Amino acid sequence: MKNSVPVSKIMTKKLVTLTTNDDLVTAEKLFKKHHIRHIPVVEGKAIKGILSYTDLLRISFADAVDEHEEYVDTIV
Repeated sequence: MKNSVPVSKIMTKKLVTLTTNDDLVTAEKLFKKHHIRHIPVVEGKAIKGILSYTDLLRISFADAVDEHEEYVDTIV
């Protein structure tokens, strides 16, 4: 890795985002459509958090098997 390259040279500029009101179905569609693993969650122009594809899988899997969170985390 080149340490002298500024982040601004390699960062993504055309962001795919979710709002705090979007649902997980919308998130899943965006992950698949854009072949990405992380989506910033925004409220207005402020970033409120980041949803990862792993987060989505963990939630979906937990709903499907209705198990304890620690067990689901281990499997995911």
